[in-house]
Amino acid sequence: MSTGPSGGGAGSSPMVDINTTPLVDVMLVLLIIFMITAPLLAHKVRINLPQQSTDPADKSKIEQKRLELRDLGGAVEIRLNNEPVSQEMLFTEFREVGKKVKDDQPEYKLEADETIPYSALASILAAAKRSRVERIGFDNLATPSGGDGSGPPPG
Repeated sequence: MSTGPSGGGAGSSPMVDINTTPLVDVMLVLLIIFMITAPLLAHKVRINLPQQSTDPADKSKIEQKRLELRDLGGAVEIRLNNEPVSQEMLFTEFREVGKKVKDDQPEYKLEADETIPYSALASILAAAKRSRVERIGFDNLATPSGGDGSGPPPG
């Protein structure tokens, strides 16, 4: 019997080789994933985005109309460019404007008191939508009291 290391006995030293099979498996999976996704990353879709005009003359071509809604103690006053109008007159104007193409339509800036009932505001917006008025937006209105610090002081 020999006392040195033998080729395969019970007292032999452990094997120090690393098992590379899991490493090769992971690398092959990653290679397949990259081969599938690489052509997808190179695919491009061309879209033409609209360019914003910085020329102030373009904005001045659009007619501006101011639409104000004020609470008169239970009744709603409608003013178009500081002229009082009835709801039917406003709806008639919306129908006439809706017949025009979008580029020829005026831009309505809507100002409403915070005490205006929602139903009055909703009926005007619904009439504008039904008439196909494209340019209508809200304008900020400072509180008349100025008590909360957001608006000008009364005077």
